[in-house]
Amino acid sequence: MASIKKRPDGRYQRKLTLSDGRQKLVYGRTLPQLNAAVAAVRAEDSAGLTVGDHTLVGDWAKTWLHSYKTDLRAATLRMYRDTYNLHIMPVIGTLELREVKPVHVRAVMAGVADKSGSLQHKVLITLRQIFTTARQNRLILADPTDGIKITPHAVPEKKKYLTADEAAQLMAAVTEPRARAFCALCLYCGLRREEALGLQWADLGGGSLTVRRAVTFLGNQPDPVNELKTKAAHRTIPIPDPLRDVLDATPRLSVFVVPTSSGEIMTSSAFRHLWGTHVKKMVDFSLSPHMLRHTYATTLYRAGIDLRTAQRLMGHSSIQMTANVYTHLEQADAMDAVEQLNAYFNPKKAEAPAKEPAPAAVG
Repeated sequence: MASIKKRPDGRYQRKLTLSDGRQKLVYGRTLPQLNAAVAAVRAEDSAGLTVGDHTLVGDWAKTWLHSYKTDLRAATLRMYRDTYNLHIMPVIGTLELREVKPVHVRAVMAGVADKSGSLQHKVLITLRQIFTTARQNRLILADPTDGIKITPHAVPEKKKYLTADEAAQLMAAVTEPRARAFCALCLYCGLRREEALGLQWADLGGGSLTVRRAVTFLGNQPDPVNELKTKAAHRTIPIPDPLRDVLDATPRLSVFVVPTSSGEIMTSSAFRHLWGTHVKKMVDFSLSPHMLRHTYATTLYRAGIDLRTAQRLMGHSSIQMTANVYTHLEQADAMDAVEQLNAYFNPKKAEAPAKEPAPAAVG
């Protein structure tokens, strides 16, 4: 066993022979520090790590994106790239992977602590994937993201779906044919925005429609790769009568059901104009395309559609996603039961006739 040597600068030194035959000098200000450093090097060596590796977080992030994320849709790839460049790189991009500790990860998360839960989740997911793959490739021994959580905010829950009256008001107010068809596809079949924009007339037939493609955008232009979000998104959905009536009245200007005004595949700016001018301005309540899809989920629940069938119709890859929607609605229904409970506990009050209005005073 190599002997311990004390250097002129006061540090202790020990020479170790690694599993690949290389020799490594380990230092410590005190004997306990030296022993801890020796133990750390041995743990890395026994785990198959290259002792002395100096790969930077930024360098590994590029490799990670290129090796693990190139098969994703352009919009998803852009999300990961932007998340890293804006929120992770400025804090730890120049650190070596092996130098990153949980405190550094917490510093990244502290920088977005005042942001939305959705953004915090994206940052944490990106961090976890970067360091999980680094550990799988034996660049680090431990994952510094273990145990890290987002910062929850006590903010009012955003409205997720339309009431039956709001849905009726929307369809009565939207008259532009393409905008009306878009709203109906999302409202009556639960299509995602990109699925509705990718739907072609040839996808309709036999009382149903089949979701085969999705239109996402690279800047303003549609992504040439129009793959669906997941395998579960490829589905066939029955067309209810309200949607059939809308589609029958929609002019066929293109192979697409919802094209640009010139009949081309939709662009980002064209959709923003269509939505902002012919949909959002037509109603006096908050509205987004995803709210229409969520409204379809509530319709399935109110209609008594079972959870497994609802999952298929919604195109959810996990039944838990559908269950979350159903559970939320069940909780809302439970809160609405208060009137029934009040009637049960106060039967006389419930049976009492309504009071006659007081006579108006005569001047």
